[in-house]
Amino acid sequence: MHYDLVVLGGGAAGFSAATVAAERGAKVLLVSRGPLGGTCVNYGCVPTKFMLSRLSVAKKLGVAVGLKELLSEAKRVSSELRKERYESLLESLGIDYVEGTARFSDKGVLEVEGKEIRYRSAVIAVGAKTWRPPIKGLNEAEDRILDNEKLFTLEVDPSKIVILGGRAQGVEIAQIMARSGVNVTLLQRSPRLLPQEEPEVGLLLEQVLSEDGVGVETGVSLLGVKRTHSGVRIYYRDKKGVEKTEDADYIYLATGRKPVLEGLGLEKVGVRVSSEGFIVVDEHLRAAEGIYAAGDCINGYMLEPVAAREGYIAAMNALGGNLVMDYTIVPRAVFTDPEFARVGMTEREFMEKTGVCACRVVDITHIPKAKILGYNKGFIKMIVDPGTRRIVGVHMVAPNAAEAIHEAALAMRSGMTIDDIIDAVHVFPTISEALKYAALAFYRDVSKMPCCLL
Repeated sequence: MHYDLVVLGGGAAGFSAATVAAERGAKVLLVSRGPLGGTCVNYGCVPTKFMLSRLSVAKKLGVAVGLKELLSEAKRVSSELRKERYESLLESLGIDYVEGTARFSDKGVLEVEGKEIRYRSAVIAVGAKTWRPPIKGLNEAEDRILDNEKLFTLEVDPSKIVILGGRAQGVEIAQIMARSGVNVTLLQRSPRLLPQEEPEVGLLLEQVLSEDGVGVETGVSLLGVKRTHSGVRIYYRDKKGVEKTEDADYIYLATGRKPVLEGLGLEKVGVRVSSEGFIVVDEHLRAAEGIYAAGDCINGYMLEPVAAREGYIAAMNALGGNLVMDYTIVPRAVFTDPEFARVGMTEREFMEKTGVCACRVVDITHIPKAKILGYNKGFIKMIVDPGTRRIVGVHMVAPNAAEAIHEAALAMRSGMTIDDIIDAVHVFPTISEALKYAALAFYRDVSKMPCCLL
């Protein structure tokens, strides 16, 4: 059988590529080793954000929710979305689908579950899996190791979990565990949580997690793991050089992600893989003649909407287009309570690029909606080019920050200045007003003003 486009991977990137190609009349085959929807729908964004939201409400109501119950509810939500937004669309779009494995055997030839398929173009969107660091004894404790996929196989409420990694996934899982009654220790190699973000962000989220009962240790060196009679023991050296141990029921790996590319036959079609293990693509997401790649298997932002956009670009170019993927303005968020959201550069990044910077930080207590919602921890930091007054970065720790950050992203995309934000009328009371407060802070002390001004 011959296809205009074959897509390997049924996650955000793969499904986006298959959809846009089918809508344009191409004959499309989608091959996926895992469930449709990929990591985001089944093991990532959807279930974890459901759990965080559920636990936030439960905390406000003073209601206890166990992890086992929470996981069951999250899996139900994922299943519903998978059926509604993915499985039901295949037939209506006329996309052929095979659940199984595929490998390139030659240019224009793909083996799918032992059958030979011919194609004109292909999009590789196989995603990524949790990276396993080379920690002594980790493999011997396999039955006590969790990651974002294995978490959803738990059928008991653990009493103690140690989380390795303090970036986005690590801090979200730490709050989920702690608020569902699990004793949690988080071990982070870097000097602070979320090390790539503004320093204020990691320090504040460490306070938030500590108040939830999470034991946070930063600047640690992992020494080894040992399977014990009842669980697992972690050996590490803290930031002062003191050797310590932690006993737990499970270890959760939030150690980053890398694609699993073995067995795809990439060498048969000239696709190169970087030293870090990712597929190498150009600005058009082209990996080789007639082959494109998108999503977590290329070394970019591992974010669902970015993967979907990459899938769109890859498919359009595979069908003869000449589009370029634009990463200049990509908002992103960490869905802790309160949330962290960011778009654009950090203060340090802009200083390194230009040598000049203008920044303002407004505490969340100055935003009326935050007080209404009962939040007293958080801030908004705005970074501005002093020569043009254009906004080049916004960083927020606040309730609903992931919603409010889109105004900042659109403002930056449109080249807007702080004066444009000030001149725009905002709804009162909202968290989005924080952007106006931050812009006003370049001209006045916002702690000394009424609820609405200008």
